Amino acid sequence: MRILVDIRHLANPHLSGVGQYTVQLLRALFDIDHENEYVLFSSGRVKPDLSTFHLSTPNKILNLRTLLFAHPTINWHIHEPIDLIFLPNLNITTLPSDIPTVLTVHDLSWKLYPEFYSLKMRAWHKATRAHELIERSRAIITPSLCTKQDVNRLFNVDSERTHVIPHGVSEEFTPKMQAQDHGVRSRLKLPKHFALFVGTIEPRKNLIALVEGVKDYRERTRDDLHLVLAGGWGWKSHDLRRRLWKRDTQGWVHQMGYVNPHDLPALYRSASVTVWPSIYEGFGLPILESMASGTPVITSHTSSMPEVAGMAAITIDPYNSRDMADALKGLLGSSALQAQLVSSGLDRAKTFTWHKAAQETLDVFRHSCDG
Repeated sequence: MRILVDIRHLANPHLSGVGQYTVQLLRALFDIDHENEYVLFSSGRVKPDLSTFHLSTPNKILNLRTLLFAHPTINWHIHEPIDLIFLPNLNITTLPSDIPTVLTVHDLSWKLYPEFYSLKMRAWHKATRAHELIERSRAIITPSLCTKQDVNRLFNVDSERTHVIPHGVSEEFTPKMQAQDHGVRSRLKLPKHFALFVGTIEPRKNLIALVEGVKDYRERTRDDLHLVLAGGWGWKSHDLRRRLWKRDTQGWVHQMGYVNPHDLPALYRSASVTVWPSIYEGFGLPILESMASGTPVITSHTSSMPEVAGMAAITIDPYNSRDMADALKGLLGSSALQAQLVSSGLDRAKTFTWHKAAQETLDVFRHSCDG
């Protein structure tokens, strides 16, 4: 098969979770698949490193033409036969009717919680015409059963057409100190004792509640626990900015911005606990990255997060800051509980590999072409 993969979203040098998924999955596919040819399609001013076919047309012009005329179809640009199209994420494109497509839908937060998104982001999701992409796709991949159920319910999709393929965890995430760890703590100016959050700073991540939860814990226990927020500022983040300007957060809340992926394993290893209190997630890869790094996790009991964490993390009500403080107190006050979660987390993380995700994705590709 010649498989066309839309990698236009990899043009951003700071890869999002979707970008990391695309890169890690493709690398694993290249390792195991020696039969098929992959054409990696990109466009715009920036050509991603993985790209094998780049269209220099600016994305704004390409998207506008697609929206106005629904033409050309994505395969038209390649000028060679294509057997399968793979969209690792929703995008503004037109699909041909005679070539099977596999689409990954990571989550439906934009549909379930539109208030968490800026007008620009809502307009972009509307422009993707998700209903049409989902309807025309022969197979849909979701990273969790929770997202599969959301897709099937909200888009009236036959359950047999939707395949749950969890993400993997990179082998870089390990509890063992690495040579490159030396100097990371001082270079990033990390405190000695801190709770960690990794992800884009946006309302869905529920970070104001996290700040209040850690503040409550500090006041009740007199433990000088700091909070490190590792991620770039996203949309509608002004409320958190205003909260962090107040005096009561000075000195113990650290907003680091985007962290180089090479530094992330050391960052997890340095943390006392990872707290991920998101309102809604399609998967929640930082949960597994933290577990694989030997750091215990506190996360939400909503959407896919309990599914990802299993019994290897403490789950809390993300709407209740006191629940977060109680979880921190119970965990950081018990070395036995910390050791238990570290052990169970390491075992849990080992079951999620990119090799397994690639093999299951390849099976979906083959079944989609045969079907």
